[in-house]
Amino acid sequence: MIKWLKSYLLMEKEVGSNSYRREVTGNFVILFSFAILFLLTLSNFFLSSRTIFYANLALFSGLCLITFLFRHNKRLVIHSIAHFMAGGIFVIVYFNQAQDYTPIWSFLYMYLIISLYGHQKGLMIAGGFLGCLLLFLSFWVGETVTKLEFIRFAFVSVFILFFAYLAELLISRTFEQLNKTKSILEKMTITDELTGLHNRRHFNDVLSDKINSARRSKEMLALAIIDVDHFKKYNDTYGHPAGDQVLITLAELLKTTMKRSDDVLFRLGGEEFALLYKPKDETSAIALLERIREAVEDVVKEENIQSIVTISAGLYIIKPQKTQSFEQVYKSADELLYQAKELGRNRVVVSP
Repeated sequence: MIKWLKSYLLMEKEVGSNSYRREVTGNFVILFSFAILFLLTLSNFFLSSRTIFYANLALFSGLCLITFLFRHNKRLVIHSIAHFMAGGIFVIVYFNQAQDYTPIWSFLYMYLIISLYGHQKGLMIAGGFLGCLLLFLSFWVGETVTKLEFIRFAFVSVFILFFAYLAELLISRTFEQLNKTKSILEKMTITDELTGLHNRRHFNDVLSDKINSARRSKEMLALAIIDVDHFKKYNDTYGHPAGDQVLITLAELLKTTMKRSDDVLFRLGGEEFALLYKPKDETSAIALLERIREAVEDVVKEENIQSIVTISAGLYIIKPQKTQSFEQVYKSADELLYQAKELGRNRVVVSP
């Protein structure tokens, strides 16, 4: 029973957002409504008048009907039950003439409504409900309810409404800050700190997905691995800050050139970069990489780089009709880069 309850209320699921919390609250509303109305109906059958028993039975039947009619839209079921609960409170208060502490059920309703709708919209709905309830209760002031009891109830109700609003506001802001921080941390784990490009870890995660996606959509995919020529010698000659400036400049050039939404750029480590993009054909795939290679020398001159910088690249074209793994694709592109270096650098070597 406990295991089922935890599963139904999603207690084993990771807390991640306000929507999750509202889903849990909604499940609780359904479960609680059925449980409490069933128990009230049963107890009133034995302990109370027939009139109150029939009122509870009608409410329980109405609850079952709402759940059945809107069973394919859980959100609508939850909100309908919540508002049905408001009507039920008025009915019970009416039949009990505001006695036997029946108005205090409004406390639960106000808290649930603010949890379901959020602090702003929830406050408006709960505030409207409380205003109507206080007006309704005023009819029994001086008869079954004393003035002092009415004032006490109104005072406590307003405070409960305020604190429910405040709690929801603080929880919502906490979740927003938590998700914002989580998003920043997730971005940091896949981003290269120096260049702002994706890092090797993200490359390992993305490449297989991109290969499979391109194969399903029958699109050509190109993987280019780029390496800065003689970068170690450049670092040794001009220092690491100058070397970092070369890498940053190259990264900015790649960002400027690769603007399409499905272009993905990576710094694999050191002076090695990777480009993943979908060309129209092999000619356009090669032309793009050649433009980048030719642009490198001009760009580094503009950025006051202290020496001529060139790049070598291995370009591997992934055909949609051919099934290949991450390891095969990466190894092939890396071998093409190695060939470019063996052939004298400052060139692009393309897969046959």
